[in-house]
Amino acid sequence: MKERHRVKRAGQGAEEAPKGRRAAPLRSARVRSAWRALAMLELVADWPQGLTLTEIASDLGLPPSSAHGLVGTLADAAYLQRDEDTLRYRLGPRLGKLAAAFHAQVDLITLAGPVMDRLQEATGETVSLTVLQGNQILFIDKRTANGQVQVVNPIGTHLPAHATGSGKAMLAFLPEEALRRLYPHAALPQRTPRSLTSRRELERSLQAVRRRGFALDEQESELGVWAAAAAIRDAAGFPVGALSVFAPIFRVHASESAEWIERVAEGAAEVSARLGFPRADHDRFRRADG
Repeated sequence: MKERHRVKRAGQGAEEAPKGRRAAPLRSARVRSAWRALAMLELVADWPQGLTLTEIASDLGLPPSSAHGLVGTLADAAYLQRDEDTLRYRLGPRLGKLAAAFHAQVDLITLAGPVMDRLQEATGETVSLTVLQGNQILFIDKRTANGQVQVVNPIGTHLPAHATGSGKAMLAFLPEEALRRLYPHAALPQRTPRSLTSRRELERSLQAVRRRGFALDEQESELGVWAAAAAIRDAAGFPVGALSVFAPIFRVHASESAEWIERVAEGAAEVSARLGFPRADHDRFRRADG
């Protein structure tokens, strides 16, 4: 019942070094180049005027050949950019995209927080906020259930979108071509005996989600776990997140589950309205049709 996957943040555990002279973090050979690249980005971020390749290598204590390869890779991927007049490297536009995505998540957490508090108080169960990352969902915020028996999905956990209520709630409102890119194959990996196993099954399920405005996880992500979820949509109708209520299956009763579904849908509609999605469009999905 419990998910204990944890995602270690980039840079976690790295030691601080004085600005202008820092050592690249020492890691195993398997990941040393990745840590050096991250240290390089952090170093350049400290110098808005930019740094030359020689300065980067010197400050990180790297051989010039190693620094040249890493800088070139980061520049090719637009994480760094070089001024052709000064030959200095600055942060590239690709990092701006990542920063925008990060701030969007932070804004979503802020907007959804009061709704999650009310939802947890009303249900007594675990309430989660997730976003879609490829064909996975990522837990970015949560409220913990009352009592000793809980469904545990720590912040940072990834789960397959097709096997979760939150995932299906968001997938249902993606453009068809985006959905096809996420699921190019006819077969889907089976997480539990109750998971969807084909793209055709998923497409039928998503049609129901679009019609009803909510999605269920009936022991599809984990045996013994039930969840109800609804998508949070931005002004253009794009699914930017999902609210969900998780509970052990033995605590889920028909009368309560219907109320929880209604509350989840209402909460998602409230957050969506704050993002500019027309409330009337969301409200027409609020009633469950079974």
